Formats: sequence, C-alpha cells, structure tokens
Amino acid sequence: MTEEYTNEWDLYQKGVEYKSRINLFKTVEDNHRFFQGDQWHGVKAEGLPTPVFNIIKPVLRYKISTIMQNNVKVRYSCENYDDKEYDKMCRTAELLSQYGEQLWEKLKMEHLNEEALKDAAISGDGCTYFYYDGEKIRAEIIDNTNIFPSNTNLADIQEQEYIIIAFRRSVESVRREAENNGVPKEDRDRIVSDTEVEYRAGDMGKIEQDDSAMCTVLLKLWKDKKTNTVRFKKSTRDVVICDDCDTKCSLYPVAMFNWETRKNSFHGVSDVTGLIPNQLYINKIAAMVMLSTMYTAFPKMVYDENLVDNPSNKIGVAIGVNGADKPISSIIDYISPAHVSSDAFNMFERTISLTKELMGANDGALGAINPERASGKSILAVMEQSSQPLESIKRRFYNYLEDIALIWADMLHVYMKNSLTVSYTDNDGNTVSEKISGKLFDKLMLTARIDVGPATRWSELATVESLDSLLAQQYIPFEWYIELLPKNCGIPKERIAELIKNSQQQQMQMQMQQAQQAPQLTEDDVLNQMTEEEKQQALKNPSLLTNKINEMIGK
Repeated sequence: MTEEYTNEWDLYQKGVEYKSRINLFKTVEDNHRFFQGDQWHGVKAEGLPTPVFNIIKPVLRYKISTIMQNNVKVRYSCENYDDKEYDKMCRTAELLSQYGEQLWEKLKMEHLNEEALKDAAISGDGCTYFYYDGEKIRAEIIDNTNIFPSNTNLADIQEQEYIIIAFRRSVESVRREAENNGVPKEDRDRIVSDTEVEYRAGDMGKIEQDDSAMCTVLLKLWKDKKTNTVRFKKSTRDVVICDDCDTKCSLYPVAMFNWETRKNSFHGVSDVTGLIPNQLYINKIAAMVMLSTMYTAFPKMVYDENLVDNPSNKIGVAIGVNGADKPISSIIDYISPAHVSSDAFNMFERTISLTKELMGANDGALGAINPERASGKSILAVMEQSSQPLESIKRRFYNYLEDIALIWADMLHVYMKNSLTVSYTDNDGNTVSEKISGKLFDKLMLTARIDVGPATRWSELATVESLDSLLAQQYIPFEWYIELLPKNCGIPKERIAELIKNSQQQQMQMQMQQAQQAPQLTEDDVLNQMTEEEKQQALKNPSLLTNKINEMIGK
C-alpha cells in the first residue's frame, strides 16, 4: 500500500532536494559549529592537541554590533497628495509611526534584529515571520533551512508564487488545532510524529526531548491573482490542518535579507564559509606547534644503563651512579631539543592578522583602543572608517526593516483598522489617546522608511569633548553646557540642572530680602549728607540725587 502525502509535503521534499544539491544544510551546519568554536568536530585527533583560536566569532560579533549600534525608528508617510483629506491622512501616518514605535518595543525588535543579523552572518540569510494570533501581532525567527520559495533563483520574496515554511510543533498541539478547524477524528489520528530533524539548523535543532512527540508542520502561503490577497494552507505530511484560508493581506508576512547576495540565488552567502579554510590552518599550525613543544621543549636524559641504577627525569630525584672513575657527562647527559622554525609562528600570527584585516576587523574596530589615550572624535573616526565595508550589508538590513514596517501596516489595516488607538505623550507631558479612522486608513497610500541615528558611546564622548571646548573658551554659559550634555554621558545633568535652578532661586530671594530691608531714604536725608557744592549740583540735576540715593541703599 502506497502512502499518500499532501501536495505541500511534495513541494517541501522538492525544496529539501534543492537545498541538498547546493549543499546548504551542510554549509549551515559547519558554519554554526565553527562560529561556536566546535572546530574539530568529527576529527580523530589520536593524541594531537585540538586547540581553537576562534577568529570567526569576534569578527562576526564586531560586524553585527556595528550594524546594530545605531538607533532606528519606523516612519510612515502619506502619498495621497491629490486627496482632499491629505492633511488628515498625513496625521494618520504620523499616528501609525507612533504605534510602530510601540509595536517595536512590544515585539522586542532589538533582540529579534540581532538574532536575524546573527543568522544572516552565519547561514547567509536572516528571516522573520509575522502572524496575528487573534489579539496581537507576533513574530518568529525562521532559519533559511526551513523556508522554501517557488523560485530559488529569485531573491525578492514578495515576487514568489508561493512560500512554504516548515515548523516543528508538538503532535498534541497540532491535533488540537486540527480539531478546532473541524478536521474529522480519523484524520486527526493520522497526525503522528516524524524524524524530519536533519534539516534543522544547528546541532541542537536535531535533538528533541521526546522523539515521539514532535512533527513537521508546513505553512504554504501564496497570492491569489483575482483578489490580490495572500492565502494560506497548513498541513502535516499526511493531513491538511487548515485548508485555503484568505488572510486579506496583500503582502507575504515574511521579511528576509541576504548577508552577501549571490547572483540569481534566493539564498545569500555567509562570511563564515570563506573563513573556515583559514580557521582550519590556524588551528592545525597551533596543534603541531603544541605537539612539538610537548615532545621537544624539555631536554631528554641520555645515560649509560650499565652504570646508572635508577634513571629518572623527575625534578629533585637523586640518581645512583656506579662509575665514579668516569666523568659524569659520559655517564649521564641531556639532549638539547630542536628549535621549532620561526616560520610557523610567523605564519600563524600573519594569517590571523591578515584574515582580520581582509574582513575589515582591525584592532580599532574590535575595541582594542584605550579610550584614555584617544579622544572620542578620533575613536569615532576610526569606527566610522572601519564600518565602511559594511555599508552594503547595512543597506540590505535597513531595506529588510522597511519591509517589516510595510508588513505591519498591511496587517494593522486588515486586523485592527477599526480598533486601533494610539496613546502618546504630548508636549505638556500628558498622556493622550487618539483613534485612527478606518475610512482614512482604507484610502491611505503608505510608504515606509527607517530613520537611522548614531547612538554609540564614542559619539557621546565626542559630543562631550566639543562641549568642554566651547565651555572652556567661554562661548557658552555653564547652564547651556549642562542642558546640551547627552543623557547617558555619565554626568548627573538633571541633578546639576536642578541645583543650578535652586541656587538661582535662592539668590533672587536674597536680593528681594535685601531690597525690602534697605533703609527708606528721603531726599532731605540725602541732601543733609551732601556738601554745599553737591547740594547745588543735585538741585540743578535731579538725576544726581537719584544716583546718590541708589548708591546709599546699595543698588
């Protein structure tokens, strides 16, 4: 009896076959192992040392942190320029931007972006899947070994005829979902566990707590040409769980980018793949040098076995000698070890340094700069210069973020347009809630962009240095200096500003008290204290009398 599989399972198997032909599964597996430091996996050392001088992890960490070091914000803009309600629609776009910032925090996008960048750096692709669970939008990172496009030679995911995503889910949860969708019991009983774990990324993805409790679930997404909406179908190997449902969305809820693009390929290229040969060479050289030092770094004893009773190479052990009439050097001697060629050390160090330089990860980029000896501006200049090779990767990553913003807008319009309320803080510090009009949302033609701003500690240090210079040259008052300091510069600017304000208020109060306590002098009192000549001048010029009064009361 032949087994009948679902159509999605057949398409999935074709995708697995393609990934196997291009060696993607093994490449991703090796890349993860080398990144984590498991660089002697499967090697029978047979006594050879197995050192690991991992140059891959710090280089990739530097690149990921360099891309992540800037603050990014989602910004929507309206393109309904000819619409009569253009101003209102622009306001709607502003509210969506504010909601996008809140959604960014709810989904923990900083963490998800770092994970996607790490996946892309190691496997070649970063991918995130978004879905609506009936209450809110959720996100899940997808490995490139688990996404199967219709056209493997097309990089644009939104242009694919269909996409299949493979998940590992518990049999119990899948059966429960099938029951909620009205699948008959006899079909639900056919949902059983499988062993499709060999196509998971990473060694730990191939190990499950209970081999009989998990199964592969396939989600097929495709675009209906008549309605121009995305439809989906969910199934296991043998059973359809959810058949042909309309999401009402116009975009695939999947965003993806390549670390390095490959011509006519859906999948990108990882830096790790090209670094593995160098990493192997470095580890082998280190292993052979270690083995050589283990056997030859210390002198070996040579002795006359007829004259020495208890030969020993141990430190502090006495050795009995029977041939006292002979020179001791003719009875016991030591062989000096041979020296390891300096070429081995030179090539070891040179390979490491050249590899880092070619990857754009010099000492300055990797953080080997003493901030006490270098200014913030010089460090910032080094960092900016070293990040230039990453500009193409940054552009692809920011384009990926813009795709995510458009997917959010698409899902918000479909699932939450009539209940979307945005809360924000106005200029007076009050919390305000404003509801987005569903009618305006329907007509809104949105574009998304990602605003990028520097947020590194070196840029803050450069700002502080510039303010220090302006203050020292008295171009700005101290109050301005405190106001302009960055928030996270390490100086308690809020507390200092508060103390300055309190001091100014106290000084004003003292001046007012002094003015109130000053003696009230009359013109006669002042004239009586003046000489005859001063009296005559004051009577001719009353302003002199006023000045004299102010002088006497201390103004």
